[in-house]
Amino acid sequence: MASEMFVDELKKAGWKDTFRAMEFQKGEWKVLFDTSSWMIVENKSNPRVFDVHVPNEYESRWTLNLIEHLCRMEDERCRLRAALTQISNSSASATVSTEFAKRALKECYHTWIAKVQPEHQGKVYVCPICGSEKSSREAV
Repeated sequence: MASEMFVDELKKAGWKDTFRAMEFQKGEWKVLFDTSSWMIVENKSNPRVFDVHVPNEYESRWTLNLIEHLCRMEDERCRLRAALTQISNSSASATVSTEFAKRALKECYHTWIAKVQPEHQGKVYVCPICGSEKSSREAV
């Protein structure tokens, strides 16, 4: 069973209790507590993205971040796989297929990493996946 602190962290992050503190949902993501000390994480296309250990009080925030990261990565993997399938099944020209692939790759869920740059005041955040940058003044 989940600790009260972990349940509080889930609720603060926008997760809704959908079944007696045994199942929480945020959009199309779910966390299901089974009878052991593990949770099943799922998204709309994968009923078992990963099994995550129920955290103790100290690990609550970290575990929530891990769950949301796993869900974003699985959403991204499924989106890119769908794009590859569409390209593979298409009879479009190589140019059209290339443009479709470029558009699919431009979409990114962004993982922001702080990077100090002397020419900027403060930090710049860089996404190592797509290379996008944003300033520290923008919301992280």
